[in-house]
Amino acid sequence: MGIISALSIPVALGDIGGTLSNVWFKILSFGNLSFLGLSDGSVVVAFTRLLIWILLFTVFFAVLTAFKGKDGKGPFGWINRNQAMVVAGVVATIGAIFMPASVLLATGAGWATAIALILVGGPVVGLAYLLWSIPGEGNKETRGTVFLKLLICLLLFWILSAMKFHVSRML
Repeated sequence: MGIISALSIPVALGDIGGTLSNVWFKILSFGNLSFLGLSDGSVVVAFTRLLIWILLFTVFFAVLTAFKGKDGKGPFGWINRNQAMVVAGVVATIGAIFMPASVLLATGAGWATAIALILVGGPVVGLAYLLWSIPGEGNKETRGTVFLKLLICLLLFWILSAMKFHVSRML
């Protein structure tokens, strides 16, 4: 009986790989918003508009409630919390709807460049700092520290040459 059960497992689980693959692709399509059926550019703009709305609402609501004051005698003391929420929602909606898509895409490209610079430049600067400070103050350079510096230089050279290759392919 045990042998028959063991031999029937591959038959019962025959297409589990395909099923798991389909589930994985459904999860990925939800993550990259392709389930909406829109082009990539419009999905990015729509998602950025949503994020801009959340940001604007948060900032305006925080300002309106902060300037109300705890005792209600601040510059916006005449606005209660519900009114501040409505005003922040209206202003955030107007800002998110009427902002041109080109501005949203340019802002996204700028932030993407800054993040890429940090992600690529951070390790390069860190490795360069290690090259500068490895033997430590008062310590003599040994063969091990020289070898470690050589490995760091090779790693830096590899990172920069890989960056040059990928950047030259984009241009």
